[in-house]
Amino acid sequence: MHHQTVVLSILLLGLAPNLFASGFSLDVTSSSSKTHKSAATDTSERTSRIAIVGAGAVGSYYGGRIWESVRSSSSTDVLFHLRNEHYAHCVENGISVTSIDGNFVIPSDELLAYSTTEDMVKSVKDEDDEFHAFDWVIVALKSSSLDAVPELIKPLTSPETRVLVIMNGLIEDDLTEMMREEQGLECKAVYGGMALICSNRLSPGVIDHSYAGKLVVGVAYSADADDDGYCKWVESDKKAIMDLFEPVTPVPFEFEDNLLRGRWWKNCWNLPFNGISVAMGGITTDRIVGDPSLRKLAYKVMDETIATANADLAKHGFPEEDYLPEDTREQMMVFTDSMGAYKPSTMLDLHARKPMEVKYLFKTALDRATKLGVPVPRLETLVSQIEAFQRHYKLY
Repeated sequence: MHHQTVVLSILLLGLAPNLFASGFSLDVTSSSSKTHKSAATDTSERTSRIAIVGAGAVGSYYGGRIWESVRSSSSTDVLFHLRNEHYAHCVENGISVTSIDGNFVIPSDELLAYSTTEDMVKSVKDEDDEFHAFDWVIVALKSSSLDAVPELIKPLTSPETRVLVIMNGLIEDDLTEMMREEQGLECKAVYGGMALICSNRLSPGVIDHSYAGKLVVGVAYSADADDDGYCKWVESDKKAIMDLFEPVTPVPFEFEDNLLRGRWWKNCWNLPFNGISVAMGGITTDRIVGDPSLRKLAYKVMDETIATANADLAKHGFPEEDYLPEDTREQMMVFTDSMGAYKPSTMLDLHARKPMEVKYLFKTALDRATKLGVPVPRLETLVSQIEAFQRHYKLY
């Protein structure tokens, strides 16, 4: 009997074997990992493994929900890749999540925590030193770390591994190129994930999920598709991701037939609300929707985003029924009206003086609009202001 092991590596990445060649290098060596529970290495029955790479506010939540759904199963392991003080704290104290959909804790003696992906691999080798690859690698890093993804996940993958990258922005073109250049990185399919969630890391190992939680996933590449065209997939790709999240009942899940449309759909929230928040020096979303001028600006940025999205979809040959409808703007505004005083991720990075997701979250969308000939004056102004903050505080 095949028992599926899921290793959640939270990253928005993934490509098939024939896409990878040679090149990228990254030193991901760190201190050895300490775990209180060992990953299963008994090969008499196949253990399914899920790797969570980048278990921060988003990765810990979705990875934790998957862990929760398979906790009683002896045939599935969920392994978490954590960094720096987050790793050190969680090894001793576990991961604690407060959530509008029910709190949960991953106790330290049940948490499979690792500081490097190489240590993840070592933990699942059997007595003959044979590595049984992960079934799933879920990547949940910020797009400012996109360059690190190929080298980081390469040790975890095989031709049968499926990779889900949960990340903001229009990352697929650059990610695909990086993956092509990474020798030895193989996988069955790569998925892109759009998380519509308010989740913050309050302190190391402590996550607060305060609103929403929907996860929308589409296919970036499939080894089983007839060709390697944009967002091509087969029914088995959809079934695999649906089977993974079907038991995870607290997470509203949706399969997106067209990943490019899904990316632009998420941009309809990110560009106005992350953008205005930072351009105003770092304000919460309730101040944006509550101010008449900023609310009007948010609508205008959404209009520009929808126009660019539909021009981009047309350029890639998608039919009009795949276009974003005009009422997307109202859906996003209603969603934000009920959000409360939420602090968008880019606002938190600005206040903490950490690298901001400027390139893939903002600049790539603006560049694409320019190439498509779509006028986006409000978005252009927002991006100029955001880039000025980035330069001033050196948030690269």
